[in-house]
Amino acid sequence: MKRFCFLLVLFSVVISCQKDYDKIKSPYKFLPPETNSVFAVNELNDFVKSIKNHNILSSIYIKELTNGSSVLENLNTTRQIYIAFLGENNSDYLILTENDSTLFIVDSIPNHISKNLNDLKVNKTQIDSTVFYHKSLSNVFAASNNLEILKNLNYNQDNNDLTTLIETSDSESIASLVFKSNSSNYSRLLFSKEDESTNYSVLDLNYSDKSLQYNGITTSSDSIEIKIDCFKNTIPQKTQSINIAPSNTESLISISYDDFTVFNKNIHQLRKVEIDSMQTFLNFTNEIAQIDNAIILHSLDTDLVLETIEVKSNIETFRDIDIYEFGDSDFFQDRLQPFITFENARYFSIYDEFIIFSNSTETLKSIITDALNNNTLVNTDAFESISDNLSDEASLFIFKNSEGLSKIFGKTIKGYNANAVQFIFEDGYAHVNGVIKEFKKRRSSNSVTEAFSVTLDDPIISTPQTVKNHATKAHDIAVQDVNNVLYLISSTGNVLWQKQLQGKILGKIEQIDMYKNGRLQLAFVTPNRLYVLDRNGNDVSPFPHRFNDEITQPLSVFDYDKRKNYRLLITQGKNLLMYDAKGKSVNGFNYGNNGSEITTQPKHFRIGSKDYIAFAAGETLKILNRQGNVRINVKDKIRFSDNEVYLYKNKFTTTNTLGHLVQVDTRGKLSTKNLNLTNNHHLETTSKTLVSMTENKLNIKSRTVDLDYGNYTAPRIFYLNDKIYVTTTDLQSKKVYLFDSQAKSIPNFPVFGTSLAELQKLDQDKGLELITQADDKTIIVYKLH
Repeated sequence: MKRFCFLLVLFSVVISCQKDYDKIKSPYKFLPPETNSVFAVNELNDFVKSIKNHNILSSIYIKELTNGSSVLENLNTTRQIYIAFLGENNSDYLILTENDSTLFIVDSIPNHISKNLNDLKVNKTQIDSTVFYHKSLSNVFAASNNLEILKNLNYNQDNNDLTTLIETSDSESIASLVFKSNSSNYSRLLFSKEDESTNYSVLDLNYSDKSLQYNGITTSSDSIEIKIDCFKNTIPQKTQSINIAPSNTESLISISYDDFTVFNKNIHQLRKVEIDSMQTFLNFTNEIAQIDNAIILHSLDTDLVLETIEVKSNIETFRDIDIYEFGDSDFFQDRLQPFITFENARYFSIYDEFIIFSNSTETLKSIITDALNNNTLVNTDAFESISDNLSDEASLFIFKNSEGLSKIFGKTIKGYNANAVQFIFEDGYAHVNGVIKEFKKRRSSNSVTEAFSVTLDDPIISTPQTVKNHATKAHDIAVQDVNNVLYLISSTGNVLWQKQLQGKILGKIEQIDMYKNGRLQLAFVTPNRLYVLDRNGNDVSPFPHRFNDEITQPLSVFDYDKRKNYRLLITQGKNLLMYDAKGKSVNGFNYGNNGSEITTQPKHFRIGSKDYIAFAAGETLKILNRQGNVRINVKDKIRFSDNEVYLYKNKFTTTNTLGHLVQVDTRGKLSTKNLNLTNNHHLETTSKTLVSMTENKLNIKSRTVDLDYGNYTAPRIFYLNDKIYVTTTDLQSKKVYLFDSQAKSIPNFPVFGTSLAELQKLDQDKGLELITQADDKTIIVYKLH
């Protein structure tokens, strides 16, 4: 009797424990070993909405998930739900979650048919046209479109890899996805095609209507050789290729390492080929990237890389950067598979810390141009919008724009231009960070693009300047080469004509309408000639005028009353000669010099109803009337700097050698102001705006911009579209800067340039153009949108 009571108590305890055990069964422990992929869903409503509505997720969700949504929509729970896919082509689904009395109430579902399969303890239910089976396993609810799956469910099946990854998933995410690498749909999130390995990856998913962020791990093992094994015993590096990849890059794949010999050994083991014992220039790199139609290497010693490339020849120079022909054009064809393959790497060039290979010199030039103008991937708004979701360092980094993403997903996906996945390798697995984000390409109102460039046969000696085209109402570009040939170039980059001149043009080319018919001529001087040319580059009679004595200042053109009664003023040392537009000497003008050399170009100013001709001669500021007589007698001596004389706030303005602002009013009174300028400074003004440059400080009105130290050209002021602009060029770093009147940098500046720059409206399109030089023979034109 006592023994019977003992057995009864023991049996009760066992039954009680079994009931407690049943209560704590984890639904995912029922997942069959043949599971290909599984979602661990934490936010059911958000997940169900994404099945049909999310642009990216709906593209990778398999058909069976859409079918299973009829079940999911009728589940009433806040607990985790597991949705697994099995069978060939993932044709079967299995839904698992904790069960309770309110989870799935069949009678409350409209348009349903349900019956109990008593012999199997399974219910068969049809909602609209969707048929599925469901049953309860103690505290677990299970549903599937395949009755056999439910019949064969067992708890705690031998599926350790899968369940371990599920247990590492983030319960705070909307859902987590665990999948095998040969699950083609979901491997697209890794921006790769399916492979034959059966290792698992787990990704925690968070998303909004216009973005998808995910992170997790992908696993490896000693028995399975997969891509991430190539990074064993290497240290991830900062992805540098984004700093040179053009902003319109469709696809970028970057692999990085701290030691190429280790990576090289790993990749040969993966490919099961004998390791290449030859020491190559890749040994001196820490990153290799493929962008669209180019290979990019990053090295901390590009000189050593160049020295190690034995078979090469320098074929040309582009914007002071050498372009080489590469003797081993098949070098990248299979050496870096399965990551990178590139045929016909025929040319290469070096820019900063990068070595760029491509199959054409034009591609190299395009990449270099974008790099010089900071028009690179890392500087795009699209990339900046996802940078916070990415780590600084990665073993493998992949970027796709909308076109590249469409190829991965096998369908057209528009507007998603900010997409990246990175893998950071550690022992046996790799961390994964991914983001796919809608960022529609749009032409920014502040974008800057290269409109065109023109290369002359000989070096340029004059700063390119624009001249008005009376026929098109636009502007053309005039420039002179070392052989004193003058070129006129159209607003689209076509050379309209060339003309041989006798000498270098002094200063700027002026324009006059000598026949008063709206047709403009070009007027300028060389050291011994006064030229007037028509629209086609022909001499206009009676010009050119020849002079025995040297002309020492640029041509000054005055139109006193704005009636096209032009006066052409020639400076010869200490003397001034004045001609009319027909080339006849103006007898009424007689300048009596004081024996001092004229050191600045004479300029005409009007204050009120009076005309003034002002220039520096020796240490005297000369201010004359129309006849050449002294209009204002300036008694104070001035040690002039190399700057011109301007009219600023109705005062004749320049600077002295001490860097002081010197101003003279209409009564001849002189005043000075310390602008804290060094001896080597520059000045330019309009009637109301004063700009100065000293060392690396650019002063615009009362504001100061501290630029990088360099060798800056004199600032230039342009008034266009009712707005003041200021340019200066750092000849050392070859950057052209552009600011507004508030000393704010215009977006996307500086751009590449090697000379003074001119801002102008070349054509009838909206926006302005900036004209400068790319090298000693090339004019480059940028379009400001």
